[in-house]
Amino acid sequence: MTSIFDSPEFNANLFFPRPDRSPAPAGAQEVYIEVEESVKIHARRYPSPTARFSLLYFHGNGEIVADYDDMEGPFAELGAELIVCDYRGYGKSGGSPSLRTALSDARTVYRTLRDGKTLLGRVCVMGRSLGSASAIELCANFQDIDACVIESGYADPIPLVERRGLKIQATTPEEDSAFNNAKKIARVTCPLLVMHGGEDWLISPREAELNYRQAGSRMKILEILPGVGHNDIIMAEGNAYFNCLRTFFDKISNGGGR
Repeated sequence: MTSIFDSPEFNANLFFPRPDRSPAPAGAQEVYIEVEESVKIHARRYPSPTARFSLLYFHGNGEIVADYDDMEGPFAELGAELIVCDYRGYGKSGGSPSLRTALSDARTVYRTLRDGKTLLGRVCVMGRSLGSASAIELCANFQDIDACVIESGYADPIPLVERRGLKIQATTPEEDSAFNNAKKIARVTCPLLVMHGGEDWLISPREAELNYRQAGSRMKILEILPGVGHNDIIMAEGNAYFNCLRTFFDKISNGGGR
């Protein structure tokens, strides 16, 4: 029986790809990673001479790499050299997206960047919203990743399906192994920051709390930011979004957590 997560109905309703033909900003490095024959994933690296670590970032649904061109500076101030990765069919990437290939592509992207010495010695993986699946996939499978940040991420795949207008009663063990963030995050042992908007009506803060509880990390932090939702979390009062990141990044840069 074919999994609903592999069905055209699910993936067509889950992903909202859009193309991008704009040039990279000055100083940025375009990276293309072959994930299968004739299919390449586009990533953009923003070199920072003062960086303490690489931040491999998987963006949210409906976003593309170019949407993060103006985030280079804020993340560089936090000590991160930002690398933003697209999904199949997004931006300058080839192919058509599915949740299963997003996860397998994330593994290929990480191995390629790591083995090609594109990443610095210390690496943090960050996933926003849908990108949380890619981030948890990597941190559950690669013990050499130093830290993980989950922003506005989902936990249970059943509400993910239902938000697509489909129905599912239960998930199989194979589906849980592949797609259930709350179960998979139990295998994440690196330092973890879970961030979520307190007024997020798309993905409930309860899902952030579930991911936090289930995580296998010894050093883990949960930050529910009041007054912000799914798409405006960065606007949290008092610069709380960047303050949370700064505190976490400072801890991992100083060797704390494991």
